[in-house]
Amino acid sequence: MIIAIDETGDFNESSERLNLFIAIQIRQRKTLYRQKHDEFCSWEASIDRSLKNHKGEIKTSSLSDDQLFDFARRVMAGAVPVGITPLAIRPADNPPSVFDKHCAVKLIGIRAGVDWYRKQGRASLARTYEELGNWFEKLNYQQRMKILLLGTCIADSFTNAIGHSITGKYDSELTRIRFKVDRDFVREPRTEIFWRELLRNELYFRSVEQPIPILKEWEKNGHPFLDMYRKNGRFDFNLLFRKNCGFENSHEHFEIRIADAVNTIFSRFLNDRRCGRAYNLVRHCILRDGHVQQFVLKDFDLSSYRYDPSKNPFGPMSDEPTDVADSP
Repeated sequence: MIIAIDETGDFNESSERLNLFIAIQIRQRKTLYRQKHDEFCSWEASIDRSLKNHKGEIKTSSLSDDQLFDFARRVMAGAVPVGITPLAIRPADNPPSVFDKHCAVKLIGIRAGVDWYRKQGRASLARTYEELGNWFEKLNYQQRMKILLLGTCIADSFTNAIGHSITGKYDSELTRIRFKVDRDFVREPRTEIFWRELLRNELYFRSVEQPIPILKEWEKNGHPFLDMYRKNGRFDFNLLFRKNCGFENSHEHFEIRIADAVNTIFSRFLNDRRCGRAYNLVRHCILRDGHVQQFVLKDFDLSSYRYDPSKNPFGPMSDEPTDVADSP
């Protein structure tokens, strides 16, 4: 299956509006995938060229509520289902005074990873984590928040995809799962390495806190998903983020453009109480409990924090970074 992710909002620390990350899930079986592609492209072709950029891509924020309802009716409510994993945050509810503590804990873990790899004589990996820590420390509130939320959205949509594929009896597609993230997030190749590493470790951390759903039958009889992503009794997502997670240009991938349109619908309804007809259609596509999860960070006393190596996804518990190998 394909999971495409896009976001909307400025993520300014003082914003009272809900900023959103939306992941949409499309079945990968050829006939179902082609049908969804054709439904979207047919709707897209119906939009006047004046509302498209030079690449033929629609700026969905310029569409009317009626046009978005037409999208919801023709694309989201079609015979081929599209799953949605929405994640909302009101930045004003997550002030820098709290958010910076969570970032400080992440930096402690990254730098502990640097020390650990140096002691192991693995200079290349130590340098990578050192560069990662320096890069992360220089990011502003919006950039760090987007990293955190994108990692959370990937983890939640991954969990939802597994659970929904089990109940829908199409779990054979799990070995071909692929993430497509709007390339607006990253521009430089080195930066992309850092993003992938943070996202991979976020998924690993959340899989420990909230175990990934698998059937007892898989444990007993085996399953290709476990063969691909579990080693020595724990999940290893190196392959997922090295080969099956890409930062893509939206004009080349219709799935990301679907996520963009869904984002606009959610943002208009949740923030402005507009687009109600479209929202009433797409909300039935929300996976898990059918609700929009609103993300709020918990405050804590940083001075009482004690580093635990056994829980550090950047240290001894980490798999090797996805894009870097030890020097010979």
